[in-house]
Amino acid sequence: MAGISFIQLVRTSWAIDLLLALSVFAVAVIIDRIWAYRGLKVNEERLMERIRSALKRKKSDEAIYICESANNPLAEVLKVAIKNKDLPIEDVAELVDGAMLRTKTILEKRLSILSTISFIAPLLGLLGTVLGIIRAFRDLAISGSGGPSVVMMGVAEALVTTVLGILIAIPASIGYNFFINHVRTYMVRVEIAAKELLAFVDVIERKERGLGRKGKGIDLSDVLEEKLR
Repeated sequence: MAGISFIQLVRTSWAIDLLLALSVFAVAVIIDRIWAYRGLKVNEERLMERIRSALKRKKSDEAIYICESANNPLAEVLKVAIKNKDLPIEDVAELVDGAMLRTKTILEKRLSILSTISFIAPLLGLLGTVLGIIRAFRDLAISGSGGPSVVMMGVAEALVTTVLGILIAIPASIGYNFFINHVRTYMVRVEIAAKELLAFVDVIERKERGLGRKGKGIDLSDVLEEKLR
């Protein structure tokens, strides 16, 4: 297929143009998500220790400031629990669940684009292959004579679109699965920290009301109560 440049194929095949556009979108989303997830690293044990210390001293404003200064989605979820700690524990749990859902939605933003690209890129490559073969036979019929030079452009289009579709789908699929697993792992950490804080807040509220272990609480309260002593 000497004599046929990639530029020529791009100019004559809309399938290749579309695949190149998809590759740009995929790279843009991957870079965007890497940049967005750079701030997810946080020492939740240290963060929880500072928040518990502030709440034990009845300094809710300090605990809220600690969350705000952390500048992290996990801290934002914990801040919701702290701001509403005077409400019944069931209501606080509902608000925390809402904050977690909102955080998960933000973290998964644009990942559906990667999933879609990884699915449709091979299909577009296959479509380009079929169109290339059709073009090769059409050129052969128009020329009325045989020879490789007649079908060269169509065959080149068929092969290039197939390769491009696969080359785009593989990194897009890897990126999607890597990011979605990263988000899921992070949300598990958020959920664990939120439950621990809810239990801690419940213990504090019951101790302040003088209910001890007779009050209504959640399962982890008995364990966390020991940490208040």
